[in-house]
Amino acid sequence: MTVQRPEPGTFLALLPDDDREALLARGGRRRFARGERLMHQGEPGDRVLLLLAGHVKASASDPLGHESVLSFRGPGDVLGELTFIHADPRSGHVTAIEPVSAHAIAASEFRGFLLERPTAALVLIDVIGRRVREANSARAQFSDLDTLGRVAARLVELSERYGTPTAEGIEIGLPVTQEDLGSWTASSRAGVAGALRTMRDLGWIQTERRRITVVDRDALTQQLRPA
Repeated sequence: MTVQRPEPGTFLALLPDDDREALLARGGRRRFARGERLMHQGEPGDRVLLLLAGHVKASASDPLGHESVLSFRGPGDVLGELTFIHADPRSGHVTAIEPVSAHAIAASEFRGFLLERPTAALVLIDVIGRRVREANSARAQFSDLDTLGRVAARLVELSERYGTPTAEGIEIGLPVTQEDLGSWTASSRAGVAGALRTMRDLGWIQTERRRITVVDRDALTQQLRPA
């Protein structure tokens, strides 16, 4: 699988070139098929993964087994960065939503790398801090939105992070299912289906199997106001 360019704002994208080369000289490559788990909730955090190609979803299961999507990650992102210091149990799952290539590094090696290269440690702190701020912002925003607004907010986010301009609009390259959107927006699958149908009827989006094109981003953005 071809290594992809790190996405903007990710750990590998922000690392200086010499730090990135030194980091990737440790550990080894792993490949995962679509639907395969890269990490399991509750397992020891004894390794860190660096995504080189493909995308994954991070999720967490409650005691009843209900799984909630927390985020999506792509090339350049670091996984397992919250549990590697003491090999604490992982707080969630990471699942490939398409074929994935990753670089696996033992937790002890990753700790040693950060101790040797403090600039890389500061980059990691910056990345973690940004994720926390984004999660808090989304949580505050979602509390005042209905299902249409929550789905619109996620489509705007996906178009900004993974969108490619086309003749029809902005094509979201991430293969997100309606089930994933429902879990990610705390909505039922029927609610997501209804929201997408409304957006299609209004000409805001176009949909195909596992593919969404945003036609009118301004209309979606206007749905982010409280109902």
